[in-house]
Amino acid sequence: MARGQSSGVNTTLIRRALATAQKEIERAEHNFHQTIRSIRKTPATRAYRSGLTSRVSGPAKGAGKPAPVQTAITKVLSNRRRGLSMERLQEALPHFDQKSLLNATYVMRQKGLLEFDRSGFGRGVYRWQD
Repeated sequence: MARGQSSGVNTTLIRRALATAQKEIERAEHNFHQTIRSIRKTPATRAYRSGLTSRVSGPAKGAGKPAPVQTAITKVLSNRRRGLSMERLQEALPHFDQKSLLNATYVMRQKGLLEFDRSGFGRGVYRWQD
């Protein structure tokens, strides 16, 4: 009888170990499939799902034409050697509001198209980079 109980205990231990091993294998398979699925997804979909649709980092692929306000600023500043202050830029481009001019000049400075020079008297001036 002692022998029958010990073999029953052994089979119970073996069954538990097998069940635990099976759960670990299923968990590993699940993680593997999750990883494969996330690798196959496109970056745009991943950004969309994570809530980063408004700000996706990195340069845009195939950057096309600049914004109309940037084109207008380029035309005005490329003809002037001494540059223009923001007030003079607003006078030269009255159909653009101050916010759009500020945003455009900021982007153009980041790209290296413009330089903001504070060396003179008064406020700084925007200069076209040749």
